[in-house]
Amino acid sequence: MSKAVKLYQISRKVHKWAELILSVVFMFVALTGLLLIFYTPLGLGTPLKTGTKADLSQSVTIDKVVSITTSQGLPGVTSIEDIFRIEWTPSENVYRVRLANNQEVQIDASTGEVLSTKPDYTGLLISLHDGYFFGNWYRYSALTLAGVSLILLSFSGYCMVGYPLYKRLMARKNEKNLRFSDQNVH
Repeated sequence: MSKAVKLYQISRKVHKWAELILSVVFMFVALTGLLLIFYTPLGLGTPLKTGTKADLSQSVTIDKVVSITTSQGLPGVTSIEDIFRIEWTPSENVYRVRLANNQEVQIDASTGEVLSTKPDYTGLLISLHDGYFFGNWYRYSALTLAGVSLILLSFSGYCMVGYPLYKRLMARKNEKNLRFSDQNVH
């Protein structure tokens, strides 16, 4: 059996088993990615409000943002430890405070007015999508294997498509060479 045929057979086996084993991880990452793309229309996130336009020097301090957030009476929110992330969006002049309990508080960066307090699942979706939710064991084992497998799947797929094309091209080339040599003999 030629090396090319062996490579083709090995490529098919690698492709099949890698896909079967890791398709669960690929599907999970794809599903959470789609949910992140369409999170606002699906009601999983809160659209960003618009704050009052003002100079940066008039912005509410982060200490004040924490104080405003913890004073909203939201369940499970009593201190800075309950805050997952604070984002500032300059174009809208809004602080978006994402809480550990999948809540979100939007605060006008100039006035300190609370613009919105609603559930927001984007933080959960992001942590599921990037593997942070499951811990480092998942991120550094399952997602690493998924990435390496995607490379192997791509390579084995190229081999499965490329090998038959290569064989056809070689057969045509040999056929043309035979015809050319037959014409020169006569």
